[in-house]
Amino acid sequence: MFMRKLYISKNLGLPEEKILLAGDFINFCAKNLPIQGGFEIYVIDDREQHDITTTAAYHRGKNIIKVYGKNRALVDILRSVAHEMTHHMQDESGMLVGIIQDAGGEIEDEANAKAGELIKRFAKSRKDGKRIYENTLRNNSEILGPIK
Repeated sequence: MFMRKLYISKNLGLPEEKILLAGDFINFCAKNLPIQGGFEIYVIDDREQHDITTTAAYHRGKNIIKVYGKNRALVDILRSVAHEMTHHMQDESGMLVGIIQDAGGEIEDEANAKAGELIKRFAKSRKDGKRIYENTLRNNSEILGPIK
């Protein structure tokens, strides 16, 4: 039996409803990619502590995904999750061999395209799916002031 786990830094302040939505999205991705085995996903607030230099990373052969979530909208976090989950699927299928080009190329292009596709398909797949597009920390009227 395999384990699938999601860890989200408490410092990000994500409300429980967004955490549950993220979990549903991850299960949707695992089913639709498809991913056969287990994995761990960390949504973190400190890149240096987790040794990532961009917004996300997949640790090949370890089945670990780390996504930087600080000051990012939920949909952007989930797009990064889907991108890295695509790399996990590629790893399971033996596609990740040797040095992988980190910008452009077949591997990255597939991960970018799949991530966008999974976001749209999830949003359309359920009544509350479009909630992934909502701001994670506060609504726009709190940021910009009341709309007149």
